[in-house]
Amino acid sequence: MLLSNNKYYILRFGDFATDANTKIIYCMFPIVLGIEEYITDNSSYCLEIMLKSTIIWSLVEFLLHISGTRVIKSMYFHFNDASYLLPRYISVCLQGAQEGGFVTTLGLYFGDRIFIPKYFILLHLLLLTIVFNIYIKKNYVAASKRQINTLSSVLLISSMTLYNINCLKAYPQHFYRQMYMFLSMIYISSVWTLSVWYFNFRSVEVHALNDKQEYYKRPTNYFNTFLILAYDVVFEIGIAYLTFYNLFFI
Repeated sequence: MLLSNNKYYILRFGDFATDANTKIIYCMFPIVLGIEEYITDNSSYCLEIMLKSTIIWSLVEFLLHISGTRVIKSMYFHFNDASYLLPRYISVCLQGAQEGGFVTTLGLYFGDRIFIPKYFILLHLLLLTIVFNIYIKKNYVAASKRQINTLSSVLLISSMTLYNINCLKAYPQHFYRQMYMFLSMIYISSVWTLSVWYFNFRSVEVHALNDKQEYYKRPTNYFNTFLILAYDVVFEIGIAYLTFYNLFFI
């Protein structure tokens, strides 16, 4: 599918990209979990992966922004019925923290505790909070449209996949921890993606070539939607963010 002449897009709707309050709240989750781990287990794994993945992903977001590949829209902080425009560099950092720091930290934290009942309950309380926050959103303005099968994107994801496979083979003692983190990230991201799709904050488009070699928007179905969103969850989130574990802890 991804290597065909078709172009596959993910469309996002709503103010998730411009609402700084929401991003700050999401950033607080991994900070609290990291502090809890440090106090309880005298371990800084979660704080370390949160900080480093946020820095790297913020740099990635900045490079994507200045190259025009992905535009970081202006973010607003809302307080007392007033909205305050944030500087661009703060917006980039918040984007990096939510995109990279949030998912990787939750994946590692709950992956390390995957068989402990109280953390299983905590995870699902957190997921219910996330789904409820999506449900109460009412802003359906078009936010972004991104092609997922550009050559550069496919090459980058392929490189990350090969790197992670090589790490799994070279360091088998990390296998179970990596897999539990990976599966936790997939599970969390699947709940998020299913929720934003169900509540119409995310959709997909398929652009195909006609006989004149011109692109047109082809009607999509549930199968197309599943494949495109599954690719986003498994490869652009699960595989991509697992790379941080291999970079920092191996």
